[in-house]
Amino acid sequence: MSKKNAIDKNAPTEDATAKKASITAKNADRAMDNMFRIVLGNHLQLSMMADQKANMIITVCALILTLSLGRLQNEGLYYTVIVMVLTCVASMFFAILATIPKLPPRLKGPVDLRGRNFNLLFFGFFSQIDFETFFREIELVVNDRNLVYESLAKDLYDLGLVLSNRKYKYIRISYQIFLIGLLVSLLTFILGLSQTSAQ
Repeated sequence: MSKKNAIDKNAPTEDATAKKASITAKNADRAMDNMFRIVLGNHLQLSMMADQKANMIITVCALILTLSLGRLQNEGLYYTVIVMVLTCVASMFFAILATIPKLPPRLKGPVDLRGRNFNLLFFGFFSQIDFETFFREIELVVNDRNLVYESLAKDLYDLGLVLSNRKYKYIRISYQIFLIGLLVSLLTFILGLSQTSAQ
């Protein structure tokens, strides 16, 4: 009998089990909050870096373009200048495409505010609905933990799509064009020098 009492005494009570589960749930929520905060912050920094890279290539190309046009009358550098001008224009074009803000299409007809194609946390979407509807939906979200995480996950995914399919895609193309153009212009410059020395 005493042995059974000792076992019961050491066994966890229902209150202790519930308390432990509550602590575990709070830790999980805290971990989830930190994860979203860190990941969203990282993606925002990546977006800023993409804009900086685009601005850098635009500035460099504009400077080279200005200097190249002044040498257009030089017959020995004619083809080199043409290649550099075309390179800079193409690189600037894709860099500008990367920085153009992308807005969602205008909403038509009934809108599923909980659907995949509507992001309540992005101004491009919620600016198309009236304030009362927006406030009611936000109130529902903040009072439901699952809806909070769903909204944050949707916002994170949309941000990732913009970075992957637009910003970094066009910036990569811009830098590739610039690099290839530099190599081609260098070759044309060397060929021009060799032809000049041969004459």
